[in-house]
Amino acid sequence: MKHPSRLRYLWFFFILLLFSSLTSILLADETLKIRVRKGDTLSYLSFRTYGRYDQEIAGILRMENPQIKDINLIYAGQQLNFPTPEDMNKRLGDQAGTPVKPEVEKEIKEARPPQPPAPPTAPVSDTQVHAQKGVITYLEGQVQVKKSGETQWTPGRPNMILGENDQIKVLAQSRAELILDNQSVMRLSENTLLTIQKLEKEKETGKENTRMGVSLGRVWVKVSKLFNPASRSDVKTPTVIAGVQGTIYQLSVAGDQSTTIQVYEGAVNVYNPFPKALSTVPGAPTQVEKPREIAGPQEVKGPTAVSREEWTQIVLHQFQQITVTGREVPQPKPFHPGIERQSEWIRWNEERDADFKPPARPL
Repeated sequence: MKHPSRLRYLWFFFILLLFSSLTSILLADETLKIRVRKGDTLSYLSFRTYGRYDQEIAGILRMENPQIKDINLIYAGQQLNFPTPEDMNKRLGDQAGTPVKPEVEKEIKEARPPQPPAPPTAPVSDTQVHAQKGVITYLEGQVQVKKSGETQWTPGRPNMILGENDQIKVLAQSRAELILDNQSVMRLSENTLLTIQKLEKEKETGKENTRMGVSLGRVWVKVSKLFNPASRSDVKTPTVIAGVQGTIYQLSVAGDQSTTIQVYEGAVNVYNPFPKALSTVPGAPTQVEKPREIAGPQEVKGPTAVSREEWTQIVLHQFQQITVTGREVPQPKPFHPGIERQSEWIRWNEERDADFKPPARPL
């Protein structure tokens, strides 16, 4: 016959084991185990899991993964703990108003020279726009960043958050990826200079206005389908403005400032950034011309190149390309995607596009 105290001990051990197992199951339901792959960053995995990344999310992920000394340095094969989207959403709601800033943002700020205090600004009403951001989700080689209002370039880092008027420069044998709040993606090849000219969203209507300036280099652009059809997403170069929505295309700016655009999916509206100026001759009429009789229909000539000042807009469709110089604008012509895919750069971008599948409803 077993001793009563021993039976009580066995029952206590059994209950403790059962409680531990149930706790593990509950925690597993609130935590995702994600294995890091080559090229992954914390911000990229956050976009794939939650559809967004910011300093608050970075702070929560840091607490969930105390084994990581530097969130900017994660390695292939590591297993990270990510709260489920539901749990993350709850945590973000609980800590609203008390954001947690990653140490890396603090280190970057302290490394910069002190800046004069910004002048006070008027409060922003609910009808006005609020700023959006872009995040460096991939970095290979040497990338430099110049923040708005600063004069010095500093090394770019994974997970770095950029805003309006910030610049990013990718040096030789390097590349970088930038994902915006609306999940649009821009990847910069070597020797590329990009300026974030506008990143804003109207609170009431959801209308977004995004403009990037590319003065040199090559950029792969994947623009997400924007919620408000009145939204604008433009890329401006020295010779064109490319306006798109729900499109994948490549844009290159050569040393002579000529711009080449190749459309891989959807369509791109190519605008003239140099509209013809109105006459400013003293005494010239400024009112609308009086009605007059016009000539009847005439034969129209075939497509020819036009001057930079004459054209207004050209629409490029899938697998069409165009090169606009500072002198003339030729007609669009087709290109063979199979030939272009012999380039490692093209293949890499298409692989990244296929891998980036953020949730349909971001946090």
